[in-house]
Amino acid sequence: MSAKGPYRDIVLDHHRAPRRRGRLAPPAQSAEGVNALCGDQLRIEVRVEQGRVVAYAFEGTCCAIATATASLLGDRAIGGDADDLGALERRFAALVAGEIAEAAELGALNALSELARYPARRKCALLPFATLRAALRGEARTTTETPA
Repeated sequence: MSAKGPYRDIVLDHHRAPRRRGRLAPPAQSAEGVNALCGDQLRIEVRVEQGRVVAYAFEGTCCAIATATASLLGDRAIGGDADDLGALERRFAALVAGEIAEAAELGALNALSELARYPARRKCALLPFATLRAALRGEARTTTETPA
C-alpha cells in the first residue's frame, strides 16, 4: 500500500466506492455530523438490537477523509456496543494524533495513520466517530470543530 500524503490507496478506494452508503429502513437511530468550516456534512444511521449495532449506513457530502472513515467505520461498528465503539474511537483518535503507530483492533482504519502529519484534517476523520456516538446516544447533531 503506497502512501500519498494522507490518502493511502485504501482511503481513496473507500472514498471512491464507499461501503454502507445509503439509508436504513426505519426504525433506526441517526445523527447529523457537521464541520461547517471544512464543509463536511454527514448522517449516520444505526439499528441497535440488544445493545449492539446490527446495521449501519451513512450518507453525506464530505471530503475524501470523512467519507473513507465513515465507510471503514461501518465494518468495525457492526456487532459493537457503545463501550466497544467508544474504545475504538479512543484508539483511532490516538492513531491520528500520532500517539500510536497502529492498533490491531482498528483494522483497515490504520490506513489513516498518515493524519498524524496533518493536524488540520484530523477533525474530518473524527467526524464519523462523533456522529456514530451521537446516534447511539440519541443526540440529533454533533461536530468535531472546536468553538472559536
